Amino acid sequence: MRYVCLIGLALTLSGCALERSVTFVYYPNPPHSITFPPISEFEANAQAECARYGLVAVHEWDNWTTYQRIRSHWRCVQP
Repeated sequence: MRYVCLIGLALTLSGCALERSVTFVYYPNPPHSITFPPISEFEANAQAECARYGLVAVHEWDNWTTYQRIRSHWRCVQP
């Protein structure tokens, strides 16, 4: 039992046991001087980021934040 606790503690402290996620913040009506990637590229970027850890990105939620920004959250899960 001691070894199981030590391994769990080591994983927790090393960050291997943490949930991975990707969040994009964007403006639906950005100023013309600022360029943002299109919303359609968010999924590809999230998939690429999660693939680094052998995971798959799943769209979880969108919400409005202050200053009319939208936050899109993607969670990395086991395939």
